[in-house]
Amino acid sequence: MPRILICDPIHPEGPAILRKAGFDVDESPTITPDQLQARIAEFDAVIVRGRTKITGPVLEAAHRLRVVARSGVGLDNIDLTVAERRSVKVISTPAAPTTSVAELTIGLMLTVLRKISYADRTIKEGRWVKNELMGQELKTKIIGIVGAAGRIGLEVARITLQGFRCQVVGYDVIEFTEKARELGLRVVQNLDDLLSQSDIVSIHVPYLPTTHHLINEAALAKMKKGSILINASRGDIVDGEALFNSLSTGRLSGAGLDVFHREPPIDGWEKNLVQLPNVVCTAHVGAQTHECQRLESTQIADQLIQIFKK
Repeated sequence: MPRILICDPIHPEGPAILRKAGFDVDESPTITPDQLQARIAEFDAVIVRGRTKITGPVLEAAHRLRVVARSGVGLDNIDLTVAERRSVKVISTPAAPTTSVAELTIGLMLTVLRKISYADRTIKEGRWVKNELMGQELKTKIIGIVGAAGRIGLEVARITLQGFRCQVVGYDVIEFTEKARELGLRVVQNLDDLLSQSDIVSIHVPYLPTTHHLINEAALAKMKKGSILINASRGDIVDGEALFNSLSTGRLSGAGLDVFHREPPIDGWEKNLVQLPNVVCTAHVGAQTHECQRLESTQIADQLIQIFKK
């Protein structure tokens, strides 16, 4: 009977599926790093979300571990090098958050353009500042999608093209010409072209050494004056201090951020960034919907059942 350790809160349907299939499931959603390292040797598989880190030392202590299952997309909390060396399979649910993250991305765009969060706050404070709330239409904007070949990037393109009738340009290191043609998405050959053409730049790439500070001071300087940056991917894909400077000086007119350098933000520059009036923030909630959480949980359970049946 395979033993499964669940280290973070997940939708209950997944654990129920695993138990029904005969798995011994231990749900420990508040387990600490020390507790995890002490107990990991007892389990054949471990399920995590973003909170729990599967580090090299944890994997070295995992003598019977066969699978690390990430309920979600990003794998930056797992030491993939050590996992490969120890022949531990790493699985995830990349398709599950597509709709949720894409819809949040659109929400951030609209909130920045129409100053929705500022309007809400001032009314609750008893102020009627209608003369300060002149906004802009999304339909009139050129949307630039960095990472347009991926599921989320393509879904953001579909929604903005078909729903809002925007012009959309996309860039990716992965070939996606045929998918772009089917959608009506215009492909550009390099990041600089996308940055210089777009009114709103939306980031949808994984966090890797090659994407660390992909949007840096030089990249921000290539964006149109008055343009908007949306980041619902990973915080350190953007040089946050450079973004703060661009927003403070008025080079960019706004930003919508769901992800940060540290979560929650604790560095002085990042605290200043999130306090800017032209920045809209959410607490890394791209996948935080009932529908997405259920899908991630059930997809992980189904994958684990298939692996341990072999």
